[in-house]
Amino acid sequence: MEKRYTVRQAVTMTGVKSYVMRYWEEELDLKIGRNELGHRYYTPYDIQLFLKISELKNRGLQLKAIRTLIPQLAENMSDSAESDVRVLEGEAVEIEDVPLTEQEKLHEFQGKTADNDKILEFQEILERLIREEMQRKKEGEYRCRSLDEAIRRQQQARREAAASSEGRKNRRNKKGCR
Repeated sequence: MEKRYTVRQAVTMTGVKSYVMRYWEEELDLKIGRNELGHRYYTPYDIQLFLKISELKNRGLQLKAIRTLIPQLAENMSDSAESDVRVLEGEAVEIEDVPLTEQEKLHEFQGKTADNDKILEFQEILERLIREEMQRKKEGEYRCRSLDEAIRRQQQARREAAASSEGRKNRRNKKGCR
């Protein structure tokens, strides 16, 4: 008969709170067994699955993404022999204590490489956008300066025209007063 763990034991082994385990069960459509009284029990497989989910959550994945990975996690876990499941009764198991398969290691390495490539590509895009925006800003400043200079010239020309017109008017008035 397969070993069964209570909720309390599962919490101790995974380090995941019971309400979080229930939430994950619901959100990820996990099939957790129940005893004759309707109480949840967890198998070594369930414990390993919760450890993997916890690890993925700690890496920043959202449950929506983890849901898509559940079949792959289940396949990887079923590939390893039942004896390879390292759950000690009454002891908490650290994520680092659970060995990764060669395929998981390769996938993790490829994921990190892909993440680095994505980060570099993102940085390049940001730098290009910043350069383009700064160029637009310079062009906008140049247009504003040109417009400002044109307005100042126009105002100066109006002042000169008004002064000239005022000067003629004053001269006529002086001629008329004599």
